[in-house]
Amino acid sequence: SSFPVTKSNSNTKENGTAPSNTKKTKTLTPFVAAKNILHRSTAAPQIIGRETEQAAIKQFLETTVEKGRGGSMYISGNPGTGKTACLQALIKQSSASFKSVLVNCVPLTRPGQVYAAILDSMEAKGSGADQALAELEKTVFKSKTAFLVILDEVDSLLGSRQEVLYRLFELAAHPDSRMALVGIANALDLTDRFLPRLQARNCVPVLLNFNPYQVKDIVAILQSRLDSVSKGEGESVIQKAALELCARKVAATSGDLRKALDVCRQAMEAAEIDCKRKAASKDKENGGDAPQAPKVSIMHIAKVLTKLNGSPIAQKLDALNFQQKL
Repeated sequence: SSFPVTKSNSNTKENGTAPSNTKKTKTLTPFVAAKNILHRSTAAPQIIGRETEQAAIKQFLETTVEKGRGGSMYISGNPGTGKTACLQALIKQSSASFKSVLVNCVPLTRPGQVYAAILDSMEAKGSGADQALAELEKTVFKSKTAFLVILDEVDSLLGSRQEVLYRLFELAAHPDSRMALVGIANALDLTDRFLPRLQARNCVPVLLNFNPYQVKDIVAILQSRLDSVSKGEGESVIQKAALELCARKVAATSGDLRKALDVCRQAMEAAEIDCKRKAASKDKENGGDAPQAPKVSIMHIAKVLTKLNGSPIAQKLDALNFQQKL
């Protein structure tokens, strides 16, 4: 979707539910509010860590769209390392006037369709790859304001000759270009392996890699989310030791923050079920005292992790090939 970077605007993907939450958050219990903020589709209240990456992105924005110029950057990193979220957060923080469009390349069946997808996001027209390319070129050189094109999962555009990607990087690198381009994908060496002629064409992008999250990063991010809805009382919802166990296990396998969020949410659901079961048994025994709020313990996190990852024996069996299993 296309959005101008202004204080009044907000990104649909991250803040699409914001208007309705304004009224609802007053009636939500701390537990339900915490469960909502730990959903992977909920925007983080702030970007925790990633200082080096944030500095690199800020510098790129300052030297390109914020000055009305073109340029390109390629951001790599494993899933769930905050690539898109960090970029979008910094775009919103910018006080400069420029447009930004995000295109998910996965649904595109042919690389050439990306031209029309970019124009559609900018509310411009251009049917067919050739016509869309001509319209995009016109926009790149004649646009009154600079604009930033973010191609998420850009590796989906890889084809036999990569002419589409070469053309986009060339357009961004042109001295008169008003378009800055950011490609995002998992592979660290995508530009070296699949776009070796970028250097010869004088349009090498700025390269930035996001490493997997470490334990302290995951704990800080989870705690920051909990504190944003519980006013510093996150301990009352999820025990600190439980958060640390979740962070250690996720960091040891993938460093994928989205997995940590999923684990915490499932653990909260398990804690909720336990709490209701205990409350029901107490009601039968003594007429029912006021029910206690659910609390996530190490046990809840451990059960969810075992369910998601399987036992150590099951993991080893899964790693065997067909002949070894026989």
